[in-house]
Amino acid sequence: MSDSKSTPLVQLPARLLSSALSAFFAFLRPYFPHILPLVVCLSLVPLLLLLSASAGWVVWRNAAVGWKAPLYLQYGDGVPPYAQMALPPLVSQQRYDVFLHLQVPNLEGTYALGNFMTTLTLSSRSNKTIASIRRPTIVTPPRVPFYSRAPSVIDVKVPLLTEFTPGARLVIANVEVGRRDNWKAVGSGEGREVSVISASLNGIVVHHGIRGLITRLPLLSALISSIIFLVITSLIVGVCVLPLMLRQAAPPYTEPEPHFAQVDIKPLPTISSSSSEDSEDVEEKPLVPARRSRPSSRTEIKIEDAPSTTLASSGSQTVRRRRSTLADSDLSSDSSES
Repeated sequence: MSDSKSTPLVQLPARLLSSALSAFFAFLRPYFPHILPLVVCLSLVPLLLLLSASAGWVVWRNAAVGWKAPLYLQYGDGVPPYAQMALPPLVSQQRYDVFLHLQVPNLEGTYALGNFMTTLTLSSRSNKTIASIRRPTIVTPPRVPFYSRAPSVIDVKVPLLTEFTPGARLVIANVEVGRRDNWKAVGSGEGREVSVISASLNGIVVHHGIRGLITRLPLLSALISSIIFLVITSLIVGVCVLPLMLRQAAPPYTEPEPHFAQVDIKPLPTISSSSSEDSEDVEEKPLVPARRSRPSSRTEIKIEDAPSTTLASSGSQTVRRRRSTLADSDLSSDSSES
């Protein structure tokens, strides 16, 4: 018994909640046509903000930046020191200045080597050659002020490519440093190789056009791109949703009632007795037709009816004249004479 009595008490809050929700929706039902477009617009605001932020991130992520790829030269293979590596992802249509940076020891033997060659070959992942170039290089002793000590390491910069456009995102570089004759004419004729402490292949972005503005100010460019994307998408959503709101807000069309112009009806003028008597006199006077010439014996005589005339006084009713009987009397007199 206790369970059966407690069950309605448990269901009571649910019933109250459902009735409250039904009453709330019944109260808002007349306003749904006006509130629904506004709710749709507000629900699209987070999506628009997310898309705008994504657009700015894409611009910032794809902005070209300088890069540096370390090289690990290989020695002792019977050829000049060489290295092969994949460059960082590049912007295919961006211009770069590419150069080789070497750190060599500050020794007399390094200066005695004289000129040596630096070869760079860039190829795609499909082993298609994009660019290939060779540049001569020589190491010279640095100028050191008298009050300072000579450095133990010398930096050598070898320019290779100027305003180079890779045309591909993933590029593989092959670098070769040294002479292929191994400097056999140096010293006693033994082969030698250039000593390199560290080497790296560097790329510097060339600022040009709109890409140059983006590469100079990547964060500001991303922010401007987000704002422009947000404005454009907001205008598109407004153009799509605003007509729905205006259609719901416009009053229903009602057909206008026909408008009839008021006409003043004036009473007809009364007919005087004198005018009526004149009309009767005119009516009583018969119209005498002209006597016709005597026809032949076999010719039939056609008598036309006298035309009826309508006499109307000003505003009075029309009066028709009756057929005259004079035509019958003329016909009888003609027959008697014959």
